[in-house]
Amino acid sequence: MSGFLQQRYWTNLGWAFLVAITIAPMMVLSFFNHPSAADDFCFAYMARDYGILWSTKFYYDQWTGRYFACLLFHSTPLFKGWFWYYQALPIVYMLATVGSVYLLLGELIHTSRAQKWLISTAFLVLYILQLDSIVESFFWITGSYTYALPQILTLLFWVALIRSYKPENKRIKYGLIVWAAFLVFAMIGLCEMFLLLTTGLLLCFMGYRLLFQRKLDWLLLILFLEAVICCYLVLESPGSKIRQGSNPLGGNLSFSILTSFKTAVMVGIKWLPLTLVFLVFWINWLSNKISHSSLFSAYVRIPVWVGWLVWAVVVPVLYFPIFYGVGIESVSPRIHNSVYFFYLIGFFYNVLVTMLWIQEKWNLGFLSPGIVRVLTLLSILVLPLLIWKNTNVRMMASDLKNGTAAAYSRELYDRYEKIRQAPAHAMVTIQPLKHVPRSLFLEDIKDNPKHPWNDCETKFFQKKALVITP
Repeated sequence: MSGFLQQRYWTNLGWAFLVAITIAPMMVLSFFNHPSAADDFCFAYMARDYGILWSTKFYYDQWTGRYFACLLFHSTPLFKGWFWYYQALPIVYMLATVGSVYLLLGELIHTSRAQKWLISTAFLVLYILQLDSIVESFFWITGSYTYALPQILTLLFWVALIRSYKPENKRIKYGLIVWAAFLVFAMIGLCEMFLLLTTGLLLCFMGYRLLFQRKLDWLLLILFLEAVICCYLVLESPGSKIRQGSNPLGGNLSFSILTSFKTAVMVGIKWLPLTLVFLVFWINWLSNKISHSSLFSAYVRIPVWVGWLVWAVVVPVLYFPIFYGVGIESVSPRIHNSVYFFYLIGFFYNVLVTMLWIQEKWNLGFLSPGIVRVLTLLSILVLPLLIWKNTNVRMMASDLKNGTAAAYSRELYDRYEKIRQAPAHAMVTIQPLKHVPRSLFLEDIKDNPKHPWNDCETKFFQKKALVITP
């Protein structure tokens, strides 16, 4: 059995199957993606009619302090009529997610490129399997700017920071620091969740250096001060004040803290079964490497309790902005998606730290080879059942197999053509969509021509009014 489980052929075949039922359908679905009536057309027509900079400032002053997100919202090529952008960007996000995990993994473990690509792809597979919403992950472009993009930038920031300390990078050190400083500016300006994550982790890194290494890290201090300034730009913006004022239930500190931790525990339990299956594969792979201490960088040699404590605090804290800002217990799926991303990163990182610590302190394996082999075999047997019952796999397969996604795309192209051909002074009546793929569809225009989504799409196509029949 041991030989069977360790054969590279079967390992590669298994991962290829997982990619075929998760990443591949996501890639194919991307070709049927379209702008959503929710926000996408609003930003596009404003950028076209008023200019990118004026529109960015307008939103910063009137609705949100997410200064970098406002810039990206209004820089979308949709204002040029480039609908293909909405099909290309989700693919870019998926490739960038795998690439950023690959780069970070390379800074922690010195192993072959093939193995790093395999692990990075496995991470994306697991992430897709347990997304709370497929459409709000990579397909709704406005939402992706505030969650999917900063996830990737956060990993790239950690990579830049680690590389700036390496003696062999002395010639490009200042370039890496400038890049890291830009990433701090960008991440905080994209979403309040990453405001907390970035400043909190920089504070943790500084505290670690000070407490355990007795050194004040000036680079971390400078980046932290930059992060504080960026936080001020977000929190004290006119738009943030207006938005906070529109949520009278927000601002309850004790409710927000308690609900954040309760939510983290509830979703953590929901995520656990499939995560544990992939954990067994992670342990199986590490068990063959852990005795070679030279393969692991200093960044995975930290006190075990420190890593787990930071992870246990950071995951709930990521929920804090939504509860403090809105004051209700419901959480949008895109927030769950993003929290899960860092839940996985922290969980698998801390397992690595724990295994390495046990090996180097007591010269013991995390688990005996026999137990690892048995757990691996059980995981291989359980995984098909979990995949078969997985909501996301079934949803994507249905939308592709039944032709729902393709028909949805054709309907929208026909709709755009009908709107374009209508006279500018006419009220254009639109038929409801007959095909609605749950993997791609978020919102449509309404039967009320004064609804914000109708108004935005009307102005984008430069017509008198758009209305959908009930």
